[in-house]
Amino acid sequence: MIARRQTAPFTARWGRPAVAYVITAPALALMAMLAPSVRAQDASAALTGNWQGTYVCAQGKTGLTLTIDPQDGREFSGVFQFYAVRENITVPDGCFTVSGRIRSGGAVDIIGSTWIKRPAGYITVDLHGRVGQGGTNMSGTVATPGYGNLCSRFELTRTATKPSVEETCRVEAPVVSFAP
Repeated sequence: MIARRQTAPFTARWGRPAVAYVITAPALALMAMLAPSVRAQDASAALTGNWQGTYVCAQGKTGLTLTIDPQDGREFSGVFQFYAVRENITVPDGCFTVSGRIRSGGAVDIIGSTWIKRPAGYITVDLHGRVGQGGTNMSGTVATPGYGNLCSRFELTRTATKPSVEETCRVEAPVVSFAP
């Protein structure tokens, strides 16, 4: 039994007995078990698509296109492509695969993985941030594990159009598992 009808001992506003539906303990347990999996399935789908913006590292302000493909539950994979911007035309083009996870509270961890096109002297970076209200922007910090503090912030905006991605970065990104 999920819910049972119960007539309250008092009279409702219109002079009739008030009716309440009491949810039983087994129903509450079932809802608690199902709710996280539904939210998890929706979570990676909410990030799916193309994001464009910039990040700042040792080379200066750099253009970024992040393409996210959903996987299972809270995990996703994608491609991180970087390039020169008007304020910093010396940045070479490059790209690598990423894997990621959506943590509780909407925090997002995006971990650099395998190089597709690697410019000399460049390392993969990780992004740790949060998707803004409405799901149209994402921002946070850029990390360089094992290399100190070479980077600072990133800011991305969801794009409705498919971004122009350099031909060498158009490869299908392999499915990468996020290491716990």
